[in-house]
Amino acid sequence: MKRNILIAILLLTVTFGYAQGIAFTTGLKFKQAVDKAKKENKMLFMDCYTSWCIPCAKMAKEIFPLKECGDYFNSRFVSIQVDMQKGEGIELMKKYQVQSFPTFIIFDGNGNEINRITGGSPDVDDFLKRVEEAQKPDNSVPMMTKKFFENPEYELGMKLIKAMMDHGQDPVPILDEMYKNKWESQRYDRAFIELYLANTDFRSPRFDKLLLDIDKMYKHLGTEQTRRMILDTYRVGMYLVAAGKEHDYTVDDVRKAALITAMLDFPSTEGIAMVPRIALYVMEKDYDKLIDYYDEVVRYVPSNDAFKVILNSLLQIQYPKMNNAQKTKYETFVTNFIKSTTYEAKSFEEAFKSMKANDVTKTKN
Repeated sequence: MKRNILIAILLLTVTFGYAQGIAFTTGLKFKQAVDKAKKENKMLFMDCYTSWCIPCAKMAKEIFPLKECGDYFNSRFVSIQVDMQKGEGIELMKKYQVQSFPTFIIFDGNGNEINRITGGSPDVDDFLKRVEEAQKPDNSVPMMTKKFFENPEYELGMKLIKAMMDHGQDPVPILDEMYKNKWESQRYDRAFIELYLANTDFRSPRFDKLLLDIDKMYKHLGTEQTRRMILDTYRVGMYLVAAGKEHDYTVDDVRKAALITAMLDFPSTEGIAMVPRIALYVMEKDYDKLIDYYDEVVRYVPSNDAFKVILNSLLQIQYPKMNNAQKTKYETFVTNFIKSTTYEAKSFEEAFKSMKANDVTKTKN
């Protein structure tokens, strides 16, 4: 009896808490929610979330239940929450090109998207302000696009690019127009270059065009920042190649990445900048040059370089693919390396012994 009373109290507490906040409608398909919004002469608010998204959970727990949210939303919206990785949510995520979580999409009563908001808010005031702004016609992608091409102003362009990315739309035409900006301080502003690179494949002519102006990037962004930003556009992809993981790069693609990195002239002991060269040797299956590169260059990366352990593992991954002569050459490199008697060398030795013990590809001559 006491247990039933406790459960009833908890249910009432939860119901009361959510009654103050956004009254999310449950049990309806998307089309049914649209019909309900149209019938009630309201807009439709769709919270696109996933079970693993921490900001999504924070919004659901700390923002949506607040009275301020309920007062604003419940008279204006039919509100639904959709897990983008379950049921109808999977198809809705594809249809509306939801790129990140949480994403909040506002529709009119006919199911036409008005605008969307991406990312959580730190507090209810910020969230309600963003929702209010999203409903203004001037903040829609079509209207901002029209205004931008009438007057390609920098701040509007930046806002439009981010909005287009949130909508899953290609912002390249806007980026190209903004790159014509006569003001170098804006054209090479860090925020703009980050967006430009995020939407540019290093294999494309657009990327080559940017590289031709690298001196101006050095001038406005600094040498170290420029190097990092360019390397970051292909760094993960080159790691996939070097680690023998699935990728879609050709030998020429990897060679281009290695050449660009060489052109950037990183310090000789910068571990992260060595991955493209390692990837090239792996792609070419030139394990002799790979071992030589480790012996002549990689081994001198400082042990406190966060990338050193990863670099060592990339060589070990290739060991089973080597022929007997290359394995012997690799073993000689390891033996000489171990003679340094450093902690790093001892760790390397232990990993090597384990790898060699498990190797079944080396055959007797």
